[in-house]
Amino acid sequence: MITPYFKEDLAILAKCHDSVLAQTFSCLHVLVADGHAAAEIEAWDAHHVVLPVSHGDIGSTPRLVGSYHAIGLGVEAVAFLDADNWYAPQHIANLMAARRDDGAAVVSSGRMLCHLDGTPMAPCAATDPDRFIDTNCMLLGREAFPLLHHWILMPDYGHLIGDRIMWHHIRRSGLRRRHVPEPSVYYRCGKEGAYRQLGVPAPLGVQPRPDYETSFQRWTADGNPPL
Repeated sequence: MITPYFKEDLAILAKCHDSVLAQTFSCLHVLVADGHAAAEIEAWDAHHVVLPVSHGDIGSTPRLVGSYHAIGLGVEAVAFLDADNWYAPQHIANLMAARRDDGAAVVSSGRMLCHLDGTPMAPCAATDPDRFIDTNCMLLGREAFPLLHHWILMPDYGHLIGDRIMWHHIRRSGLRRRHVPEPSVYYRCGKEGAYRQLGVPAPLGVQPRPDYETSFQRWTADGNPPL
């Protein structure tokens, strides 16, 4: 499990890490500091990779660095978990079972949208294995490792929509995919757009909705298919 982090509160990071430790399928947790390391993590049951400066790409470079660290250790698959999110205990077991049973190179899951305080709101209706899978819901097996470089080879404007660009490359690869619809990723909604979509008042502390549209427009203007 690859977790990039920047300046998140240690309690938030601990919830993320604890959910990896609680997996019913044994996992290695690789936390990658994007220029701002938390010394406490050195004592955790995890690998702590520290990048000397922040790359300013919303975790894309740390994801790739962490993935290659894990691949060099001989792992069978990599998955991603942002610092403010967490897994249900059976998440990785379910995805690895789907990989084994179907021979899938890439497996995805549903996600549960949660309040800032962690209270679940509703499954994410936007999840669609033919169009959109959130980064936290992706698991890539060995056959898909050659696709990982797209995390940092995407254009600068693409990092805001990096999960859609990565999923575009996965779909275009023709590799066998399997989707497990159970929402076993708990996604803490830190931007107001998710609350608006659900018709729920946005709490204090959420960020304004980013300008995704400009990134989508630049992507197609560069000659790429719509995401």
